[in-house]
Amino acid sequence: MNLDKNTDTVANEADAALQSTFAGLGSWQRLAVVAAIIIGIFIILQIINRFINRQLNSNKIKGKGSYNRIVTVTKLFERIIKIVLIFIGVTIIMSVFGISIAPILATLGVFSLAIGVGAQNLVKDVINGFFIIFEDQYSVGDLVEIEGIEGIVEDVGLRVTKVRDFGKILHIIPNSNISIVSNKERANVRTKIDFYVDNSCDPSFVSEKIKGTIERYKDDARIVMGPNLWGVTENAKDSYKMTLVYYTKQGEQYELEYAIRAEILKTMQRENIKMPIVRNKLIQKEDSDALL
Repeated sequence: MNLDKNTDTVANEADAALQSTFAGLGSWQRLAVVAAIIIGIFIILQIINRFINRQLNSNKIKGKGSYNRIVTVTKLFERIIKIVLIFIGVTIIMSVFGISIAPILATLGVFSLAIGVGAQNLVKDVINGFFIIFEDQYSVGDLVEIEGIEGIVEDVGLRVTKVRDFGKILHIIPNSNISIVSNKERANVRTKIDFYVDNSCDPSFVSEKIKGTIERYKDDARIVMGPNLWGVTENAKDSYKMTLVYYTKQGEQYELEYAIRAEILKTMQRENIKMPIVRNKLIQKEDSDALL
């Protein structure tokens, strides 16, 4: 009851303010104001439309994997803005001609408050979902970690994001709950391969042969950077460690690692590069009780 009274009071005050603003205008002046309102709204809508189209047609936006979804959401918000501007224009025009807008404002106020109270989380979900999609924070198929859940994104909506973890469990996360996103798909992955060589082998000779072996991978489409042989990275009593590093996109590092490791092994065997011999010490313990 109090809600209705407060809404009616605000609506009546707004109506009275608008009526008093245009009360002293003559007929031609009222028509001029109406024409100015219509032209102003038309110009504003054209500016908004051109700005949105320019953004949607940019190469940066078109290159995003969720382009179609961005277009859909943006057009939805564009329609909402148009409806709001047209509604404002119509109410002002009604006031210009002395038509009371209090009933319309009161009805709209009650409806808006009811929506606001009953759907606060929904509004937060939609707003956050819009920015997730528009900013292209992640797309379907990306490997992400959201609120402690790591997995593959299966769907990105205005209200929820669906992530399937590695245990095949589907997690449905409200967009309003998403505060920190770790997109592991967008970052390049570094792979480091260590291998050991016997101290009797010349490290310069080993480096030359290994560099020749991995040279073929320089043009591999899966590799973003490298592979680069660092050289000797650790010395031990009977051996030394050599390290090479390369960068790939997420998920493409494993097959390359297996292939490069195999090539290194083949090269070492072909060039008689010795690997360190693992010496196991046998410790014998005499059982004093057995001697008795």
